[in-house]
Amino acid sequence: MHQTLEKAVQSNVQKKNEINPEMQNKLVCEETLSRLGTIKDLHQVNAHNVFDNRWRVDVWIEEWKPEGYGPSYRIKHSYFCRVEDNCISRSSPELPDPK
Repeated sequence: MHQTLEKAVQSNVQKKNEINPEMQNKLVCEETLSRLGTIKDLHQVNAHNVFDNRWRVDVWIEEWKPEGYGPSYRIKHSYFCRVEDNCISRSSPELPDPK
């Protein structure tokens, strides 16, 4: 049976009143992407728990340069976020409001 991430989070929270780090990582990445909207040439999103409820989120894009033989990757957006109640409550720089 396939669960959506939201249902998995709800059942996880109800069972333990806490989310495991891997699930929290996915939530932070998904919320960041949903707040940013469509990103051209998106490669990946990384979220790392720095300490306590503070996270660093990097949004990587793929670039093809005319003089290159393959793609290069760079960070297009980078945020330091505070997570409260399994949602991003603050970020620096400020993320756009949820749509």
